[in-house]
Amino acid sequence: MMPTADRRRFLAALLGTLLLLPQPRGARPAEPIRLTTDGRLKASPMFVNQSTELVFAVLETPQRYRIMRMDLASGSEQPLRKEAATAEFEPAGSRDGRYYAFVHQRGVLSLSLAILDTQSNTLAEVLPPAGFAGMRSPAFAPDNSTVLYSFADGGRQQIFSTTVQAKGTKQLTDSPGVNNWPCFSPNGEQIVFGSSRDGNFDIYLMDRDGTGARRLTRSPYQDIRPRFSPDGKQIAFVSHRNGNSEIYLIRPDGTDLQRVTHHPERDDYPDWHTDGKRLVILSEREGQHDLYLVDIP
Repeated sequence: MMPTADRRRFLAALLGTLLLLPQPRGARPAEPIRLTTDGRLKASPMFVNQSTELVFAVLETPQRYRIMRMDLASGSEQPLRKEAATAEFEPAGSRDGRYYAFVHQRGVLSLSLAILDTQSNTLAEVLPPAGFAGMRSPAFAPDNSTVLYSFADGGRQQIFSTTVQAKGTKQLTDSPGVNNWPCFSPNGEQIVFGSSRDGNFDIYLMDRDGTGARRLTRSPYQDIRPRFSPDGKQIAFVSHRNGNSEIYLIRPDGTDLQRVTHHPERDDYPDWHTDGKRLVILSEREGQHDLYLVDIP
């Protein structure tokens, strides 16, 4: 029998090969591929570096999330910032791999938006005002000119933008309720997001400058965490419309709704592989929380 260490290396190499292979069009969806096996609570997985790596947040202690980077060819993991002394979560990576944005815990009730430049190894921050306040859900523009984020201001949660140097802010939404989980279209001209402005959470689309908001979904349950496909033709999102957290697809014009996952436990946090045919998701299986790679229909 192959020694345990050799077996792990073999499986990691096989997994890396499968992830890097292009998927043929019209192929029948395969069984989900399990990417992590420790079962710890995780959140916000995202492909980076042409889908050769993943970044995600993992609950390291009961009080602290840490952002990890996972090399998909080897299966090895390492912290994004080994020096982080407080919780960091909700990571986002720029298309060219130079920048990472994430939520940084500054105090018990204070969360900032942190933007890491890996070339200069510098950290810029958008700081919250005094008191309980927090930035959430960062997302990069395709050209790195802008970082989106959500912030609760005056009792309402709105979407804002800043530069990669965290210089200046601009408010993009101004509506009742919560606006969250922004994501740019691949051409940078549109932003998809979730909003409770009409009662429950649905998926909305607006122009880059915050104008022209239109509603894409109309569900009596939550539709949240939308993500544009690499070609801009589909949007993956999380919905509770069938009584459970599942992954769905929809067109940017609100048509062609499709269900991707069919599992009795939670499926959440979709992000697209660069081939546009697969998603990484967080899935709960028998109480274990791990990352899986799933084919789209």
